[in-house]
Amino acid sequence: MSAIYNFVRRKHYQFEVTFTSYMLTSTEKIVFNTFIFLFLSFLTAAITLYLPQHVQTITRRAYFYIVGDESVIRQEDVLDYST
Repeated sequence: MSAIYNFVRRKHYQFEVTFTSYMLTSTEKIVFNTFIFLFLSFLTAAITLYLPQHVQTITRRAYFYIVGDESVIRQEDVLDYST
């Protein structure tokens, strides 16, 4: 149990030294950590929601460029510059 506690303390210390939050007051630390948490949460949500669709679109386009089969290209994937 002591090894886990020491590991967590060491990671907390690394975080504070890396982001220099050890120099902040307690209120500034709360604001800073909240900002970091929200940023990472939004980034995780964006990756989870949008990355699979983006990878699928890139895969279909790469398949089209390699094989030339137009049936894999959806209408949503085509950019329309006519308007």
